Amino acid sequence: MDFANRKPTRLAIDLLAPRAGERILDAGCGTGAALDAMLRRGATDVIGIDPSGVMTKMAAGRLKARAAVHRSSIESMSFEPASFDGALLLNVLYFCDADGSQLACVRDVLKPGGRAVAYVTHRDTMSNWAFARVGRHRLYDEGELMDIFVRAGFARETVSVQSHAITNSVIGLLAIATR
Repeated sequence: MDFANRKPTRLAIDLLAPRAGERILDAGCGTGAALDAMLRRGATDVIGIDPSGVMTKMAAGRLKARAAVHRSSIESMSFEPASFDGALLLNVLYFCDADGSQLACVRDVLKPGGRAVAYVTHRDTMSNWAFARVGRHRLYDEGELMDIFVRAGFARETVSVQSHAITNSVIGLLAIATR
């Protein structure tokens, strides 16, 4: 999956634009590929969470002591409110409730002015994939992606959604929101 997600990860990190000295959360960090990429770009304080023990073990092995990785779901993470400058959510919102409660938890740990960036594959692309038709994935178009950020407590005027061609047959959506 790291290979397939290379371009979405790069686009999302470009949009987040983490700077040295900022504290960045990767919510749903998986194997740690995005954490590693942010560290290579000069980010200095990156923290990953993932509910999967397998993924957190892979991420910790990849990153060694360069980043903290915790096994945790978004809704049970134990960070102080307003403790992050930015948050990355790559391929995570598929599994979030329609009310945006998990995304609201991410919003709560952002400092005022903090940024949240999310990537999802467009519903028109994913509807062609058999695994996405079994009902485990929430699918998004531009409006639905905007709406979940608003339901999570982000002001509509602070949310921007962009469409990107990931491959010739895959359209991705990136959203950035400011607390």
